[in-house]
This record gives sequence, structure tokens and C-alpha cells, in this order.
Amino acid sequence: MPEPDERKSLLLEPGHRGYVAGVLDCDGSIWISANRSQKHIQYALRVSVTNTRPALPEWFADHFGGKTLRCKKNSDKWKDEYRWQVSGLTALPVLRLCLPYLVIKREQALLGIEFTSTIIPGQKQLPKSFRTMREQLYDRMIELNKRGPA
Repeated sequence: MPEPDERKSLLLEPGHRGYVAGVLDCDGSIWISANRSQKHIQYALRVSVTNTRPALPEWFADHFGGKTLRCKKNSDKWKDEYRWQVSGLTALPVLRLCLPYLVIKREQALLGIEFTSTIIPGQKQLPKSFRTMREQLYDRMIELNKRGPA
């Protein structure tokens, strides 16, 4: 049975699903982070939406769970940002829902969905094949998210 946030997200009409994908394509990020401070590298899937107004990140949190935070800027020239973020299996519902409508971040979403197949809740030590797969997915995601000219 879907989690409460997933049930609510599934109620979105197709037009709203396209809107969610459009926001994710433009104001969103899909990435795999790597924490190298541990004995083994720990990888985590992350999905976020950032905006200078809190309403959009709050709407995402209301429909998909996760957390929102305010990122204060150090300059008066810049507005503060508001960010919604989910990670791990919590990111799966939004990625599945958006996938048919994504244009720019479709490949990142596919990698994110593939990454979730390596998540085993409650297990600290993953099989070597999963660790290898995560490393490969991380490398592919880094390539997709590179800044600068293609």
C-alpha cells in the first residue's frame, strides 16, 4: 500500500503531474550525493526544488513529503531561497509521477529510480554488487549534471 504522501500525489490530475515535472525540470535538482567520510562511501539519492518564495517548496512537501528549509543569503542583493528536499525511497513517488512528462531531467530521474532498487531498508552493509552499481550510477549522474558546455 502506498505511503500517505504517495497516495496524495497519485490523486494529482495529469495536468498537475505535467506541472510538477515542469517545475522539477526548471527549478529542481536530481542527484546522488557521496559521503566519503565513512569506511565505505555512502551514496544517497536526493531530489529538491528551490524557489525564492516558500509556497512552491511547501506545496511539494504537502504532496510528496520531505522537508522544507530556508536558505539565507549573505548579500542584500540576493533573495533568500526556500528548498524542498526528499531523499532515498521518499524520492521515488515524485520521480515515478514526473517521468512521463520530464524533458530536461528525464535521464537523471531514470538513474534515480534505478538507484532506489539498491536501497534495502534497515540493512547497514550492502552487497558488493549494489555498492558497485551505486558507484556507477553516481558517476553517470555526475556526468549528466556537469556544468558548462556539453
